[in-house]
Amino acid sequence: MKVFFIINSLSSGGAERVTVTLANYFVDKGYEVGLVTMHTEERDFYPLDSRVVRFPLGLGGSNWGYRKLYATYRRWKVLRHVLRNEQPDVVVAMMTTSIILAIVASLKLNIRVFGSERNFPGDKPISLPWALLRRITYRFAHGHIAQTYETANWLRNNTGADNLHVIPNPVAWPIAKFNPEIKPNNILKPGRKVILAVGSKPDQKGFDLLVLAFSGLASDWPEWDLVILGVDPESEAICGGGASVKRVVNEYNISDRVFLPGRAGNVSDWYDRADIFVLSSRYEGFPNVLLEAMASGNASVAVDCNTGPRDIIQDGVNGLLVPLDSLQAGMVRLIADDTLRIKLGEKATYVKKDFSEKRVAELWLEILR
Repeated sequence: MKVFFIINSLSSGGAERVTVTLANYFVDKGYEVGLVTMHTEERDFYPLDSRVVRFPLGLGGSNWGYRKLYATYRRWKVLRHVLRNEQPDVVVAMMTTSIILAIVASLKLNIRVFGSERNFPGDKPISLPWALLRRITYRFAHGHIAQTYETANWLRNNTGADNLHVIPNPVAWPIAKFNPEIKPNNILKPGRKVILAVGSKPDQKGFDLLVLAFSGLASDWPEWDLVILGVDPESEAICGGGASVKRVVNEYNISDRVFLPGRAGNVSDWYDRADIFVLSSRYEGFPNVLLEAMASGNASVAVDCNTGPRDIIQDGVNGLLVPLDSLQAGMVRLIADDTLRIKLGEKATYVKKDFSEKRVAELWLEILR
């Protein structure tokens, strides 16, 4: 079986991590694997197995007005050329625009196309033209692989998609290390207690809400700091930009207690350094960072957003699941109770078995075959 993955880029997001994990696993099992991105390799963050054939089309970037329409046409045309020449048996397209382009580009090419939304589509903002195209095209895919039953039901009810499967995200263990490396001890003072959050999309991850919650407890718990890993405090980019978060930090005058080190390939060192992990997201798909933090033994508190956290956390057993307006209270509960943190952290590590890379990847292969 020849499998091609299609995704916008291989930057430092959860969908990108899962794509690379699956591509590396499949090629290691002897399958012929290709990976197509609209952006060049300059955006690549996660290490890809050298046996995976890479197709960086260099057709990403922002486009406006009629140029956006022309850029979309070019992406479709080049993608169809690649698929016609390479003739994969199966295409797996990640996220809305890639799914639509893959379905249309594969028409009459005898290629099975599987789409995989990586966030809950009912909450993720999308422009009207793409929303209409999603409603029209998704039913023509060979199948769709959702991360949760809520997403599968939404696709069935809103796009007419059929042949729906549900597979959670895997947690790759041990967590790989790669460049760039940022050592926690170079950022934090010895003896400080650490609340950690990780992500590259500040609005989706609710980092502004997290800073607000931390500002409400900071004075009562002066030995605790907040670290938000994965965003650049000087950048305004939608993905990877943390300037909006920095402004909120400055607004509440807690810049000496909140740290934004940037993107790090040694995220496992930060999980080891953390005392508490927080997921403050407005919406999710199936949060990789929460899986990784729990696998690392972090006591975690997560907002019960759509979707994913409630499929991972059993409230009070292996973590805390809270409504958004109770995020600060959940953080304080863990801060104030050392025994609870230890108990939740121990139970959290069971995700390594429940969501193992091998188990999840084999579920994918069973469907794609």
